[in-house]
Amino acid sequence: MFLKIFRRFFYEIHLWLGIISGIAVFLVCLSGTILVFRDEINRLANPGKFYVSVPVGAKKLPIDDIIAKVEAENQGKKITSMTIPEQANRTLIVMLSQPMRSGERREGRPRGGHGFGQIVCVNPYTGETVANGGEGTPNLDRFFMSMLQLHRNLWISYKLESFGPRATFGGLIVGIATIIFVIVVLSGFVLWLPRTWKAFTLWKAWKPGFLIRVRKGFWLFLYDIHNTAGFYMLIPLLIFALTGLCWSFGWYRDAASYLLGDQVFKQRMMRPEKIEPVDKTMQPYSVGEIIERQNKLTPGYGEMIVSIPTDRETALVIQKGRTGFFALSIKDKTQWDRFRGMPIPVEHFGKTAVVERFADKPFGAKIAATIRTLHFGDV
Repeated sequence: MFLKIFRRFFYEIHLWLGIISGIAVFLVCLSGTILVFRDEINRLANPGKFYVSVPVGAKKLPIDDIIAKVEAENQGKKITSMTIPEQANRTLIVMLSQPMRSGERREGRPRGGHGFGQIVCVNPYTGETVANGGEGTPNLDRFFMSMLQLHRNLWISYKLESFGPRATFGGLIVGIATIIFVIVVLSGFVLWLPRTWKAFTLWKAWKPGFLIRVRKGFWLFLYDIHNTAGFYMLIPLLIFALTGLCWSFGWYRDAASYLLGDQVFKQRMMRPEKIEPVDKTMQPYSVGEIIERQNKLTPGYGEMIVSIPTDRETALVIQKGRTGFFALSIKDKTQWDRFRGMPIPVEHFGKTAVVERFADKPFGAKIAATIRTLHFGDV
């Protein structure tokens, strides 16, 4: 009797909360699914922008030659970051920025000594710019931006200053719907379990929850799709929902940081180390030389992201990570003193380390660092 009342209670929760949150969750999931494949769709629509033909026997130009050529073509602008892919037929993704004058701070500009960025795609074999970041498919870019706004705030951008500087009414709806969705998923799992305690020991009571019956009628087929697919997707759905709440609510993000023992989204807020004062006449090592030293320090990696400062007081940062199917897009980081050609030892979870390795982090810190990766599908 108790179990029947218990199941009825969860059935009502599952049904009515599912109805309440259904439309919002459907729109968020639909837009999120589209955004997961954003890079693949862009590459498919713009093969000439992201891929190059590899000449037989050709070697890639030295990085320093590419930097010199790109900056010469864009007078007054400096390269502030480069993404160097692992694949031989991929273009380099380069960020160019207009250096700001000393003390200049304009609203909307990023910090770090440079202004608005311009993204260009560069052929690594010739150093030629094959495309600007915004060229080729402006309609596709607008479509993805629209999907992002739908995913974040259901296209309802009315500000709610009392909830935070970036809070919107639509974002609040998304956050509440996501919390409800977590309850719906968990209550659905309870309903998926066998109906009686005695049935827990019988395989025939468990079997329907693992199978989809296709010859027992349309409505039973739909029920099995909902029941069985819901079970198989239980963990992924909870991961997407629980990680997504880190964007919706500051209090949730703070609580997750406290429980995990490390700040969520910390990597986005960390700034490069400052270099000790050097003689003004001292010239820095070239980016190519530092990359060579990095490859000796951390061999066997895939994609590399190089952040190049525009001032003399900031370290050059190189992030390297393995790529491929089921490879987390988490990169180990090294900060370089460009004037001495040496990596800068940093405090890394209680230890002084030359390379900040993801593998060296405590378990909770690894989870905190992968929240963005898991939610974005960068796995």
